[in-house]
Amino acid sequence: MKLNTVTPMHVCLVVDDDTIAEPLVSALESAGRHRISVFHDISDLQQSNITPDAILIGVQQFAALRENEPMVYLRLSRRSRIVVVLSSRELLDAAHILAFADAWVFQDINVGRINELIDLGLEGHCLMPKQFLSRLGVDEIRLTLLPRLSSVEFQTLLLLGQGLNNRTIADQLDLSEAVIKSMVRSVLSKLHFRNRTEAGVFAARQQPSLEQARNAESAPPLAVRSSEG
Repeated sequence: MKLNTVTPMHVCLVVDDDTIAEPLVSALESAGRHRISVFHDISDLQQSNITPDAILIGVQQFAALRENEPMVYLRLSRRSRIVVVLSSRELLDAAHILAFADAWVFQDINVGRINELIDLGLEGHCLMPKQFLSRLGVDEIRLTLLPRLSSVEFQTLLLLGQGLNNRTIADQLDLSEAVIKSMVRSVLSKLHFRNRTEAGVFAARQQPSLEQARNAESAPPLAVRSSEG
């Protein structure tokens, strides 16, 4: 009697950080159904002339591939499914390019499900961790990005949480309205808000966490004038 055999999938891992590559390889090997090749750069994969079923690639390398070598990206995406590897903290930064991947795996959340994620990616589906489907989950990511803000930007964010306009914020911080306008734009960009209203709602909702996070960074005390004085 002839036994049915399943051809193993060939998975190529393109990650330049061994601390990320090792748990991925371990999770893939645990399934015992893949051929695995590891590369540290996308150019190494190109030179190998390998055509894998799936390519697991670090988010920074994927961004560079999309921006600097679009034709290479198109060629690879036609032949293989592309799964981007990133941390939850990088989600908002990478949101603009993730739509160009077939699936994503978060190294700090669901790396143990990599085999399932690859199977879904091959079928054109993507599994999103449930915490990212709520506003509080996205808030948690933004809280990790607070160190990006300068002291003045952080103060501006807190005052946006009070619903203040630029002129009032400028008065509170003893700065010009033009400077505050620039600060608001910077806050929106660094924390990936769509508008000042979204930033203000976040600041109001997360005020205790904002204060706690900033204190943990040993930031100087806020120099905001009292509106009652």
